[in-house]
Amino acid sequence: MNPNDLDHRHAKLEADVHRLARSLPLRPASASLEARVLAAVAAQRAPRGVRSFESWSPFMRGAFLVAALGFAVASVWLLLPVPFGEVWTVLGDALTRVGSRSTALGDAVQTLGRLLFGALPEWVRVWGQLALLTFGAIYVATLAAGAAAWRWWQADGSTR
Repeated sequence: MNPNDLDHRHAKLEADVHRLARSLPLRPASASLEARVLAAVAAQRAPRGVRSFESWSPFMRGAFLVAALGFAVASVWLLLPVPFGEVWTVLGDALTRVGSRSTALGDAVQTLGRLLFGALPEWVRVWGQLALLTFGAIYVATLAAGAAAWRWWQADGSTR
């Protein structure tokens, strides 16, 4: 079979279907069908960031939770007037108080905190705190810019 014949047959079939569809009388869709179609179109148009957390892939949910936990720990470290090594000790004590299951984890956190406290020079800790503070400020500024852009986009009334 010649490929040109196949292309010609597809083009002829398309033209025939188009002609047949144009010859049919116009009829309005039922209200329920119209509502379902409009809801499906609106659901497809929703940007990825507007969809709920459950629609994210498991990998992205895990990555977000790990990043949020890391940011929370860094924030506690920055905001509490406690030296770096003592933060881990305080966290270790809190985990130890949770129950007997967390005792081993608390000891591991305490040991890790003591190792890091002794291994890092003072300038690394200071610059680390400054880097986390800068990261937090940039993060907040990015959120503010995104919120402002979202409000502008909503106020514009466009359907981009």
